[in-house]
Amino acid sequence: MTGQISPFLKKDISFDLGEAIHPIFEEISDMKKTLICASAVTALSTAFCAPALAQDADEDSARRLGTVNVTAQRVEENLQDVPVAVTALSSEQLEDKQVLNIQDLTAQVPNINIATNTGTASAARIFLRGVGEDESRGAVDQAVGIYVDGVYIGRSVGSLFDVVDLESLEVLRGPQGTLYGRNTVGGAIKLTSVQPQFENSGKMSATFGNFNRQEFKATANLALADQTAFRLTAFSRTRDGFHELNPNGPLASTARDDVGALDTLALRASLRHDFNEDWSVLIAVDHTDDNSDPIPDSAAPGNDADNDIFTIEPLPGTTCPAGGLLPLGCFSAYEQELQSTGIMARVEGKLGGLDFTSITAYRELEDELSTRIGFPYLQETDQNQFSQEFTIGQTGQGALDWIAGLYLFQEELSLDTVFIFPFSIDSTTDSIAVFGQGTYAINDQFSITAGIRGTVDDKDFDGVGPFGFARTDDAEFENVSYTLGADYRFNDDILGYAKYSTGFKSGGWSPDAFSGTAVFLPVEEETLDSFEVGIKSDWNDTVRLNVAAFFNQYEGLQIGATVPGLGFTRFNVDETEIAGIEVEGVWQVTENFQINGNLGLLDAEYTSLNGDQARGLTNNGAGCPAGVDPSVDSQIIPCALGLDLKNAPEYKATIGALYTQPVYQGELILSADASFEDDSWSLVANSPAHAFIEIDTLINARLKYADDRGWSVAVFGRNLTDEEYYRAASASSFTTYASPPLEYGVEVGVEF
Repeated sequence: MTGQISPFLKKDISFDLGEAIHPIFEEISDMKKTLICASAVTALSTAFCAPALAQDADEDSARRLGTVNVTAQRVEENLQDVPVAVTALSSEQLEDKQVLNIQDLTAQVPNINIATNTGTASAARIFLRGVGEDESRGAVDQAVGIYVDGVYIGRSVGSLFDVVDLESLEVLRGPQGTLYGRNTVGGAIKLTSVQPQFENSGKMSATFGNFNRQEFKATANLALADQTAFRLTAFSRTRDGFHELNPNGPLASTARDDVGALDTLALRASLRHDFNEDWSVLIAVDHTDDNSDPIPDSAAPGNDADNDIFTIEPLPGTTCPAGGLLPLGCFSAYEQELQSTGIMARVEGKLGGLDFTSITAYRELEDELSTRIGFPYLQETDQNQFSQEFTIGQTGQGALDWIAGLYLFQEELSLDTVFIFPFSIDSTTDSIAVFGQGTYAINDQFSITAGIRGTVDDKDFDGVGPFGFARTDDAEFENVSYTLGADYRFNDDILGYAKYSTGFKSGGWSPDAFSGTAVFLPVEEETLDSFEVGIKSDWNDTVRLNVAAFFNQYEGLQIGATVPGLGFTRFNVDETEIAGIEVEGVWQVTENFQINGNLGLLDAEYTSLNGDQARGLTNNGAGCPAGVDPSVDSQIIPCALGLDLKNAPEYKATIGALYTQPVYQGELILSADASFEDDSWSLVANSPAHAFIEIDTLINARLKYADDRGWSVAVFGRNLTDEEYYRAASASSFTTYASPPLEYGVEVGVEF
């Protein structure tokens, strides 16, 4: 096997939104650092020549305990007034906590577990409150939705978004549907970009670190007219890989280092025009070229020759063959080429005194992946999606605040893979939903909330596998979900709430066909009943403590696992129950010193299933004690009921500190955090042993000096104790996918 994508994966695409943009990226990819810096300087210097601005007062206050505004309920509100479980991070907090992409939210949000999906470079594996989705192939809906400026991202491939020029990031926990266009059963991650401002300004930064890390960011903001503004952001990141590849035998000559390297280039341009005080339009275009390597596979420590997870080598006693299905340590063709392009238009205004919003978006994704997941694996993904959302509502005009919406979503997906055998899948999704929610204030203290959503998903599927295996199918999934809640304000500083919500994840088909009895098997819909109570409180203007407790009951939880006689496939589990507690706190000890943290507790279990489901969950008894006969339901079902849900540690917590001090003509900002979590399983069967995830305490720290004249310098470290750990594994050959070791560096920046 070579480093090239298999020719069968190449094909024509009739329409390409990125057609006009992608050639530009190909031209500049070899000189992108120079281009980014030069283009930003040119844009800024052409637009204006002005002295550097003093530190923004808003930036300073963002590092103190104060009002945090969120849009979790589609209107801007104080976090402490919102009766839902939501974590909100400002741009300053994202910087202080070193959130470089959404994967770094793992330490900042209770009961969330995010990693790069097995063997990929840019697919997010997100589990929230014990449930998520790690299938990046085929027409599989996500359990936790990602929204970028209000636009739902339909695929997990390409969803590990970098955090660049964001105004805020919010994580909503629990089912979302009566307020948002695309229904998500587990929660939502909302990324909100900085909109063009009516001023001439800009900023640039450069980061250099170990493993030859080089990162450049530049933003230019131009006021084109009194009511028109333009904003351009460019971003580049390169870094050598952490892994060294050492094959033996006839493949010894393919040895190399720097496996797992990063190489990403992204642009975002946005134009804002205010027609008058009531009406405005925002148009944004983004494009990303990501040629980063997928995370390579290596043997779990203790099972390889040098006990080093960052060495990719054959298992002891194994000699690499010259070709064929290359075993662990012999495969070398770790490659990815991903292009993602999107355009959106957001129109906001007043209609008869009501607030109206329209969000129209189109996105395209092309991804070519060569990696190893138990066996060599090739994949090409071609996807496009169109979405249209209309909302209308009213807030702050009386006792009733309400919003109603219409949402349309269309997706076309083509997936070609080689995993031992070639597979080809084409699918389409047409979804329409109407939704609405209202909150009525009975008095100044007590309010009630009700919401409803109706969804119809129409899906078509065409799959072709080996040995003539094929399936052509279609299905329609209809659902009505709703939410009921009440909140009570005990005083100005304490809000209590309770709510009941339902959620829905439509069914589909397994992307696998390894036997004649398991040809792209259909999967039924998944539903959720969720109960939640919470309290949000501020104490003496120095302590903020928000607590939520929940109980979730899933019916038809969708699972991917190896099923006896069927091979790897997807199926439903009758009933699953998950309960948990989430705590988020901030203590402003002094004007300059803050302690912050979060804690998540989970109790997750399968509560009802049949014999076939039990055999699938346990991989035919692989995760059961000796003596259990998997063919006997009365023995295998109790074993399966005792399994831990994967990626669901019983506890997970982070404690952080922030210290600020005026120094000379600026401010010194020191931030640090330590995160720890319970052991957990990364595979459904709780087997084999190397799938047991044990992560020691992880410590990060950052020290920044921000000068009032507009420049800054920072030093940082991540995983300061250089822990070797992993969050993903596959069942064969002790295979794991390592997380980053110690990283450190320096960042310099300037604002105009």
